Amino acid sequence: MHLHTKASDGVLSPEKLVRRCMSLGLDLISITDHDTFDAYKSIPESTIPLRILPGIEISSFYKNDDVHVLGYGCDINDKALTDLASMYLKNRKDRALKMIELLKEYDVEITWEDVAKHAGDKNLIARPHVAQALVEKGYVPYRAMAFDLYIGNNGPAFVNKEEVPTKDVIRMIQDAGGFAVVAHPGKLKNQDFVHDFIEMGMDGIEVWHPDHSYQEIEKFKDIAREKGLYMTGGTDFHGDPEGRIKLSHARVGQEVLESVIKMYEEYKCRSA
Repeated sequence: MHLHTKASDGVLSPEKLVRRCMSLGLDLISITDHDTFDAYKSIPESTIPLRILPGIEISSFYKNDDVHVLGYGCDINDKALTDLASMYLKNRKDRALKMIELLKEYDVEITWEDVAKHAGDKNLIARPHVAQALVEKGYVPYRAMAFDLYIGNNGPAFVNKEEVPTKDVIRMIQDAGGFAVVAHPGKLKNQDFVHDFIEMGMDGIEVWHPDHSYQEIEKFKDIAREKGLYMTGGTDFHGDPEGRIKLSHARVGQEVLESVIKMYEEYKCRSA
């Protein structure tokens, strides 16, 4: 669950990612590219015995925080979601161009072409693409440093994204037949926002994530149990050329696995 491909800011093509998952003997995955379903246009026709739950990771905002919402089991042809994806595609390009201009003020010279060549076919640009261009041009030795020095949330070349309110994204996912799950809530400016999202109708919490501490995982599990929400987990795998995150290293535990399987079974019932 929670995997990225070249359709957004991952390294592998959708086909290569699926084939790698199959070679690892994984049973159930979801490709959740940022603001696009494009990966599902190029995965192999047959993935048996691997099961795939359609997914997407949608950017949103709440109280000046960047909130990512995972949409699992959505209709990938839903008009409202595809229209939103098109809007975000344009916004991401505009954002990247602004970053390129800001970087020039710090004697960092990269072009649109330097950035775009790392993106997928539709040029869905995300900050990792800018970071990779900085690595390739020799301004930083690795992508994480690009964030630390230039394009991180507090960096001098950071540009805010234009996003839809979290409440609206939750509704859009559910209207498209999907389950809305808050992604990596441990990264929120205020983790108590999770309770606000539950009031908005959130269906689940990504309790396990590589950036979550043991204490955070247990806290989010407790909230999910108390509120009767789905629990999910995933590596947030992007291909990770720096080798920090492994595709199959998600020790989510039996309780989370059972919850994910329950969600998948509900999705199959809805789509039957």
